[in-house]
Amino acid sequence: MLPSIAVTIIGTLPFAFFDFGTAQWLVWLVLFIRGMGVGGFTIAVMSDAYTGVQKPLVPAASVATRIVQNVGAAFGSAILATVVSIALNGQGSAANVAGAYHAGFITSLIFMVISILPALFLTSKMRRDDRVVETGP
Repeated sequence: MLPSIAVTIIGTLPFAFFDFGTAQWLVWLVLFIRGMGVGGFTIAVMSDAYTGVQKPLVPAASVATRIVQNVGAAFGSAILATVVSIALNGQGSAANVAGAYHAGFITSLIFMVISILPALFLTSKMRRDDRVVETGP
């Protein structure tokens, strides 16, 4: 989880500095890197959501995780859109638009850094000390 958050931060950071002259291939490359990071932590969070869920409750857990994902995505998008809108302050010049989006990406970076804390509380089957491996009869 933590390496995925780091990759996401690395893939988000350049967006705080891009301007209208940034080459498209560079934007695509950074988006690719960011996408790998987001995919990495999304898979970890989703698989952890099912840890300890009894088999008959898996469908209900699946619905619950999708609801949380959708509401969280909408909430996050609303926050970032509000930050960009406030940063624009009614001035739609090219420099103001770039600055507003920089503020949005910096906000996104802040949320990614904050996400490190809850990531530390995810379960990890590799950290469980209660597993005893018995060999032989």
